Amino acid sequence: MGFRRAWKGDEWQAFALQLVQRRHGPENVQIVPDSVSGDAGLEFFTTNGCLYQCYAPQEVSDVKKAASAMKAKAGRDLPKLSKNKSTIQAILSGISVSRWILLCPFLDNKDVVADVRNRGIALKGQSLSFLADDFEALCHSQEDFAGEIEQLKALSLGPPLSVDMPTLVDVSAAGETSIGMRIDEKLGRAYGPAVTARQIATRRDAYVKAHLYRENALDQLRQNHAVLWERAYQSIEAEETRLIAVGASSILPAEQLQSSTQKIEESLAKALPTIQAGVITQIALGTVSDWLIRCPLDFPEAG
Repeated sequence: MGFRRAWKGDEWQAFALQLVQRRHGPENVQIVPDSVSGDAGLEFFTTNGCLYQCYAPQEVSDVKKAASAMKAKAGRDLPKLSKNKSTIQAILSGISVSRWILLCPFLDNKDVVADVRNRGIALKGQSLSFLADDFEALCHSQEDFAGEIEQLKALSLGPPLSVDMPTLVDVSAAGETSIGMRIDEKLGRAYGPAVTARQIATRRDAYVKAHLYRENALDQLRQNHAVLWERAYQSIEAEETRLIAVGASSILPAEQLQSSTQKIEESLAKALPTIQAGVITQIALGTVSDWLIRCPLDFPEAG
């Protein structure tokens, strides 16, 4: 089973929390806020004595560099358990810790396992009051949570997605921006003299509004529903790759706009079965708008 390797730090932390909650039960997992004086070397812990620290290496292709970064992360955070022992003891309030787990997207190098375990043995030798006799420091990856990942894929993650448009956005002024003018130009080539300048402006404003909606929707998915965000991202990327590689499915630009929107809708509906159809349509229109802006979707001059 192949797992995604490249993650941004906050994305990975949100996804890792879902995995840990699926394994231990949401009611048994406590997040440790880091807005005041950091997270003390753990991002969440469980009531049965597991401390989790998340880390997503920036280097995902060079095995040696990724391993070095993981070991460095453990070297920074494991000593925090001793440095912040009073804080951690107060947070745990009697929980005996048997595991400290560095949770990463992938684990390729066994040297990381040895390094983390040896650091854990050294920490255990300090006789911290909250460490159990069988305390171990380990490094886990998505491979260790394959079952939980499959469960998340099969579940509706939370309530229906509600996307709010940003306030104080006047899309009618979009025609004065470089992005708006680029969309105007492409829509003008797509529809030609068959439509008026006002009709072009109306369609451009609809695309700009859909683009803003799309960005908000994907951002909310990224923050709150990491699995669904990854599915949406992969679906959109696959459709863009297909468009670039295969080309337009119609020689008529207006038909191509409709065809592209329909293909994205169909792909997203399969990937995100728990998201309302209206949200899917807005994301699809916003994606076509994004393609018009960035040029994967373009139209030749008439004649």
